[in-house]
Formats: sequence, C-alpha cells, structure tokens
Amino acid sequence: MRPLSSRVRVAALLAGSLWLAVPAWSRSDPAKPGEQKGDKEKPRLNLMVDRSVGFTPVTALFTGHLTGVDLHDPNFCHAAVTWIRIAPGQSEEEGYRIKEDPVCLHPKEEVSVATSFTKSFTLVQPGSYLVRLIVEGKDGTRVESAYTRVQVLTNQ
Repeated sequence: MRPLSSRVRVAALLAGSLWLAVPAWSRSDPAKPGEQKGDKEKPRLNLMVDRSVGFTPVTALFTGHLTGVDLHDPNFCHAAVTWIRIAPGQSEEEGYRIKEDPVCLHPKEEVSVATSFTKSFTLVQPGSYLVRLIVEGKDGTRVESAYTRVQVLTNQ
C-alpha cells in the first residue's frame, strides 16, 4: 500500500474498520497544488474537536485556529465569526447558525486579531453531526474551515 501524501489527513470512523481519506485543505488553503512556496500565505482556518465519537449526550468542544493573517490587520480585528452545526437529517441550509459580530471599541493603533475561536455544543440526538467555522473580515473576505464530524451513539 502506498503511503498517503502530507496533503491528506486520515479520519477513522468507529464503525468497524472503515477508514476515510479526507483532503486536509479547505477552500482557503494557501498550499493548493500548483502554488509555489514563495507565494504570500493566504488565510486558513483549521477546525478541531476534542472528541469525535461519544454516547448521547455528547458535549463537544470545537476549536478553530486562524493562520496566514497579520496579527495587526485591521480587516480581521474583531472579525465576524459564524458557527454552523448540521444535525443528523438536516441539510446545510437547515443547519443551526450562530453569528458573532463584535465591533472594535479601541483606537485604530491598537489593532489585535484573534486567531483562536472556541464553541461548545451539547449533542443529544444520535447520528452524525457536522460543524464548520467561518471567519469574515470587514471587507467581506471569508475564511472557511472544512467540516468536522462528531458521531453520537446511543447507550442501548
């Protein structure tokens, strides 16, 4: 078996020995095929969860890390953050959305960009949940994470 490239992350599902290969890049990934190393890094958003499988109810803590953004970029100072949670049986359009849209209340010379975002969800219905994080700059630039999956099992 050929080893997987570093461009692929492997996610294991606890349903038997099924393994899925999932691309590690999202739409905003700076290292997509065809780009050169010398190019300026584009913003990326990596979303992780503290547990990917559990018995109902599952409290899952999601953490997003924003990279490729200058820590003093006024465009991303207090950026809008949207969490999308898709429950079992829902479509992306029906998913639960939480939008946090803070405003800058400090002088222009005190710009500070948050690069870490956390949200906790308690998942009670058995099935597979998907969560995505979107960070949007003041100019409308959107950085989206890939979906992160949590499998909720019943105790029966």
